[in-house]
Amino acid sequence: MKKVVAFMGSPRKNGNTVTLVKEVIRGAQEAGAETAIFDLYDMNLKPCKGCLACRKTGNCVMQDDFQNMFKHIIDADVVVFGSPVYLWQITAQMKLLWDRLCGLFDENHKPRYAAKSLIMVYSQGNPNAQAFQTSFQSNEAMFKMFGLHVVNTIIQTGGTDPSTAANNQELLSKAYEAGKAI
Repeated sequence: MKKVVAFMGSPRKNGNTVTLVKEVIRGAQEAGAETAIFDLYDMNLKPCKGCLACRKTGNCVMQDDFQNMFKHIIDADVVVFGSPVYLWQITAQMKLLWDRLCGLFDENHKPRYAAKSLIMVYSQGNPNAQAFQTSFQSNEAMFKMFGLHVVNTIIQTGGTDPSTAANNQELLSKAYEAGKAI
């Protein structure tokens, strides 16, 4: 049975990002996957101190909710990151998580664990789907270094209303099918 872990980096409990991530998870569950979801705004997640201990040992020395989240990532076959786009990039809560992922690779910048599939979910107010592609491509390149390979990117555009995704059957279907395909 495949394991899927999802991280939601939106402060809106029922907004576009959460709606789409839950659809990915619903598809994964219907495909028989074991799933876990973390709402980063409900977690105690401290910023990285830059001590580099994780690069040597693979473990972060700080004590907060990160250890449980990191274990789920290590055990997962598929990781899902979902975030609204704030000023061309992911939210601060998602960035806190990403900054702490350096234990996924070693001191030589080689992945420590087996390669994993990654599904990215972005929601943005801008109606142009290409508006933030430079940021999204940069994120994808960074995750390759960790051994996380983007297999699907779902982008909600024109999502200034928190119910935009819930009213977009085509996008909901795309998210569901992304989860089911894993």
